[in-house]
Amino acid sequence: MDPQHFQIAQGRVMSDPEWIALESLQEDTKHFIFDDSMLVTLKRRGLAEPSDGRWRVTAHGRRALTERARCAQR
Repeated sequence: MDPQHFQIAQGRVMSDPEWIALESLQEDTKHFIFDDSMLVTLKRRGLAEPSDGRWRVTAHGRRALTERARCAQR
């Protein structure tokens, strides 16, 4: 099993790798360091979805990023 799978969050809280991957998608990065399994995980959690041959952050994903940023500021 790929070690990346051990860092995937369960429930509502995003793991650090999920958060980094989602931020990368939102920032439209050219160098996505995660494999396809991370994209599938984000899709399954409703945080990202494929659109016109690219992946984009969903409204739910944007809210999750905002919540995570707010918690980090505390």
